[in-house]
Amino acid sequence: MKTTAMKLIGLIVLSAMLLAACGGNTGSGGATGGNAGTTTETAPAVQKDVIMVAEVYHNLLYLPLYVAKEKGFLEENNIEISSITAAGSGPAALASVLSGESAFSFHGPEHVSFAKAKGGDAKSISILSGSAPVWAVAKEGSAISAPADFIGKTIVTGIAPTSSNSLLRKLFADNGIDLAKDVTITEVQNGSELGTLLAGKADIAVVYEPQLDQGLEQGLEIVYDFTKDYPDFAFATLNTSSKVIEQNPELVRRMVKALEQALDYIHEDPQGTKEIAKKEFPNLDGTVVESAVQRMIDSKVYPEDGHLTKSAFQTAIDMQKFIGNLKEDVAYEDMVDPSFMP
Repeated sequence: MKTTAMKLIGLIVLSAMLLAACGGNTGSGGATGGNAGTTTETAPAVQKDVIMVAEVYHNLLYLPLYVAKEKGFLEENNIEISSITAAGSGPAALASVLSGESAFSFHGPEHVSFAKAKGGDAKSISILSGSAPVWAVAKEGSAISAPADFIGKTIVTGIAPTSSNSLLRKLFADNGIDLAKDVTITEVQNGSELGTLLAGKADIAVVYEPQLDQGLEQGLEIVYDFTKDYPDFAFATLNTSSKVIEQNPELVRRMVKALEQALDYIHEDPQGTKEIAKKEFPNLDGTVVESAVQRMIDSKVYPEDGHLTKSAFQTAIDMQKFIGNLKEDVAYEDMVDPSFMP
């Protein structure tokens, strides 16, 4: 009897264990259905990356980033930007990435080259703004229409090595204009060029947008358009560290996709893009913002395709070699990773 009782107890315990194994315990990957004894598989949740990014300063050159955020393209790709830091310079923006503070930075690809020379390991991935979004303006009736007409004039531009300054000096070098004898160059803080011209202290100002359209609103005229000289120029790129590429390549791929969606939107819906730009820059006159965005679309400053080509990269590097920031050429393959393009 004792033996029989022990056997019965063993069968009861075994039955309980089997029932527990086959019952409604869901674990981490399942879900309990409406009927007893059934389970429903649940797909694993897609991870959302919450990141910081760094830009040189808040400006229209990075409009694809603001469009991607406003239109939800980042969210669609499971990316949330916790903050956009205005670093003040390209090296500072990239330093934020190399330190691990930010996941991506926005500036010219030449800064990746500068960082590499100092031991930093980063790559440029895709392009946000191309061409050379710089224009020279003067008061109406100036009769300036060619580089030779700059001779004898005072030209105000941003402090070197800003790109507007570099492009002006390259223009003069290409046209045999002597900086010491033929022209006078006045350097001021970026954004204050128009004031110097309108105050009568210069004949020509070299500016970016939206200063260009602010000047046109005040009666100035375009006397030189650098976008026509440099239609293929990597002006602002998406950049990240090799560590991010190695540890989270899917984040890089999704970021590139979101920016591609933004570039498509910019060209498909210019008016919608202008509304986003006006919202992003509420302190600027709406008419000026609309004109600036349309000009940058028409001039292909916002590319239809974010692929960072060898020629666009080389143009940016050649400019740095011209002004002396780079002593030797650098290889596209060492500085650019285009493999994340959709």
